[in-house]
Amino acid sequence: MSIFRDGVAIIGAGIAGPALALALHEKNIPCRLYEKRSAADADVLSSGVVISPNGCKVLDELHILERISSRSYRAETTVIKNDENETVRKVEVAPERLYGYKYHRLYRLILLQEMKTMMEQKNIPVIYGAKFESIVSDTEEGVEFIVNGRVERAAILIGADGIHSSVREHVTDQIPQYTGLVCVYGHIPTSSVEWPDDDFKTGCTIQGKGDAIFMVPETADGSDLMVGIQLKHELRDRAQWDSIASDNTQLTALIRQSHGLWNGVGKTLIDQLCKQDKLLCWPYFLMPKLPSWSSATGRVTIIADAAHAMPASSGQGVNQALEDVYSLARVLARADGSSKDLPRDLGIWHAWRQQKLDAVIQMMNMTNQLRTAQGDKACPATTPQALVQWINGLHLEELDALLNAP
Repeated sequence: MSIFRDGVAIIGAGIAGPALALALHEKNIPCRLYEKRSAADADVLSSGVVISPNGCKVLDELHILERISSRSYRAETTVIKNDENETVRKVEVAPERLYGYKYHRLYRLILLQEMKTMMEQKNIPVIYGAKFESIVSDTEEGVEFIVNGRVERAAILIGADGIHSSVREHVTDQIPQYTGLVCVYGHIPTSSVEWPDDDFKTGCTIQGKGDAIFMVPETADGSDLMVGIQLKHELRDRAQWDSIASDNTQLTALIRQSHGLWNGVGKTLIDQLCKQDKLLCWPYFLMPKLPSWSSATGRVTIIADAAHAMPASSGQGVNQALEDVYSLARVLARADGSSKDLPRDLGIWHAWRQQKLDAVIQMMNMTNQLRTAQGDKACPATTPQALVQWINGLHLEELDALLNAP
């Protein structure tokens, strides 16, 4: 008898939850999603996501990429400029000849809506307004948990409920740590700036005396540009961050701090950002490395930001979530019929995934250094391509070998 007779309960319907549902469906594993927000509140247009070749491969395997590729800004390189408008370097980050995919940038909502449409077509249920409260029991027979005051049951429960995960409390008492950095960003029409050359309008970082300004198109035609500044900021609790995020005046003041340090394009970009009605902020949190992402029985597991939240400067948040779900579905499919090896297999999976996350954090630290004032002076002269290439691969054959080892 299948161990999945009670299905897999997925808590959270952001990007990771629906992606996992579609991956499980490919393996004929029944599942359902619970989302505490309403359907309308869950579909909020905020900003974009970068899908690097590793994420593209997962989306391709799940038949999602073909639905979003034409609506994405696609490129192979990123450019670093100085405040004299000179190109310092042009870096190949996703050459199609090497990976089979360029990097894709698109609004997060487009990706989410396409996945939700696919779930509807495959009759995968999503229960909105369903707040996960706690786990009642977690045994080798399954999981009982409370949603909206009622007890429900599942064979396995997966927490894909984000950086402030409630499911995580069942696995660990660790919480994400603030890194001391915050990104303030917004969107401007690309045509609103007189660009010295076309390189500025692509993925670009401008370095100067102030903290670097970085930008990337959000739309396929490049007409909508995300512009951000990453800066140091004192620690605040979640309530204070929510207050800052909803106060455009405070956000404008933050990005204007370095206005006088810029010439030309940098100054113009800050001016254009300050004209926008809605700026956004993203405080950078990093989840401490956990000894396990699963409970002792293997019946409760956390993934994506719930397990390994990392700053947006990694450029890998969504991609690592996609790697989580695709590889986890592979692991769970092995357990169908017998769950005796599930804790072992999940331990192997976690250790294997942690290697990739360690590499991503290494790359992220380089990016953070690059985005500090005059950061390029402290950065390597060339990009460590071997590391980039390894991050952009899925390496599933390595996982299979580890799982099949005696």
